[in-house]
Amino acid sequence: MFITANMKIGMKEIWSHKLRSFLTMLGVIFGVAAVVSMVAIAEGAKEESLRQIRLLGTNNIRIRKLELKGIEKTKALRKAPDGLTRADAAACQEILSDVTNTAVTRSINARLLYKNEVPPSSVIGVTPGYLDVVGHSVQEGRFISEMDIKEAKQVCAIGHEIKNRLFALEDPLGKQIRLEGQIFTVIGVMEKKSSDGGIGSLKLGNLNQNIYLPISTSFQRFGMDERSEQLDEISLKIREGADLQEIAHVVKRILLRRHNDVEDFEIVIPEELMRQSQKTQRIFAIVLTAIAGISLIVGGIGIMNIMLATVTQRTREIGIRRAIGATQRHILFQFIIESLTLSLVGGFIGIFAGVGMAKAIAIYAEWKTPISIISIIVSFSVAAITGLIFGLYPSTKAAKLDPIEALRYE
Repeated sequence: MFITANMKIGMKEIWSHKLRSFLTMLGVIFGVAAVVSMVAIAEGAKEESLRQIRLLGTNNIRIRKLELKGIEKTKALRKAPDGLTRADAAACQEILSDVTNTAVTRSINARLLYKNEVPPSSVIGVTPGYLDVVGHSVQEGRFISEMDIKEAKQVCAIGHEIKNRLFALEDPLGKQIRLEGQIFTVIGVMEKKSSDGGIGSLKLGNLNQNIYLPISTSFQRFGMDERSEQLDEISLKIREGADLQEIAHVVKRILLRRHNDVEDFEIVIPEELMRQSQKTQRIFAIVLTAIAGISLIVGGIGIMNIMLATVTQRTREIGIRRAIGATQRHILFQFIIESLTLSLVGGFIGIFAGVGMAKAIAIYAEWKTPISIISIIVSFSVAAITGLIFGLYPSTKAAKLDPIEALRYE
C-alpha cells in the first residue's frame, strides 16, 4: 500500500511535467537502446562472417594472381611468362597429401545477350572441382564436367538470378545464350545463394549472377593476352584438422620454385580473414559498450539534476507532508521511486528503440540481427540501478529537510 501510493504520486509528478521527464530519460533511453542494438548487430555480424566463410570454403587455401606493374611486370613476364596456371594447381595437389581437391577459376570480360536482354552477369571459367571446393551445388541439370573441358564444349551453368531474369516461365536447360556473340548451351542452373559474399580482399560478388564455362573453353573462345593461360585463382581444399598456415607456407615455396622466385601471386586463408574480422568486431563491440555506458551515466546525471531541482521546487510540499505525519523514510522512498520510475520508463522506451534500430540495420545491411534476451535483461537492470544510484542523493536530501524550514520555504 505504501509503495503503491508513492508510485502513484511519482507517476503523477512525472506526467504533469511530460517534456521535462522525457528529456531527463533521454540518456537512459539512448544507453539501453545502444546496448540492445549493439549486441544484436554484433551477433548478426558474427553470423554473417560465418556465412561468408562457408561461401569461401570452410577449410580452403586460395591462391590469387597479383597484378604487377612496371619493372616487376617485365621481370615476371621474362622469368615466369605463364603466370598462375593449371599446372601449378596440379603440382600443389600432387606434392601435398593434405589437398583433397582443387578448383581453378578465370574471370572473363564477356557480355551476356538473350532475346535482346542484357542482364548483369559475371562469366567465369571453372573446373569440375569448383562445386566441391567452394561448396556450391546445382539446382537443375548438371555442372561442368571433365568431358566438357577435354572437348572445350560451348556449354554453361547459370546462376539463379540469371535463370529468373531470362527463363522465368520456361525450362532453361538446352536453351542457348550469347556471350560476346558466341553461342553457349545452358546445361545447369545453380542453387540460390546469398548475395555479395566474401571477407576482406576476397569478394565473391553476387553468385546468382555468375555464368560458369569450362576453363578450356574460356581460354579458346575469349582472347589471349601476354600470359596466355593465366588463371585468376586456384582454390585448394584441405583435409579437416590439417594446419592451414603450415600448408600455405609450403604452397608458397612450391609456387616460388615453379615461378623462378617471381611472387606474382598472393595466398589467402579465408579462416584467417574471419579471425581478423571477428577481432575487429570485438573492438567495435567494446567501443559501442563504452558509448552505451557513457550514455547511461549521462542519463543518471540528468535524473539526479532533475530530482535535485524537484526537491527544491517541492520543498514546501515536503514540509507539509512531514507536518502531517510523514517520516523521513516516507519522503526517501517517494523520491527514490520517482527516480526509479524515470529510469525504468526510459529503459522500456530504450528497449523498443534498440529493437527498432537492430531491425533497421538488418534491412539496410541485409543480414539477421537476432535480439538477445540477456542484453534486454542486463540493460534494463543497469537502467534500474542507474536510477537508484543517481536518485539516492536527491532522495536523501529531501528526507533530511527540516520540516519547519521547509514550511517556511517560499
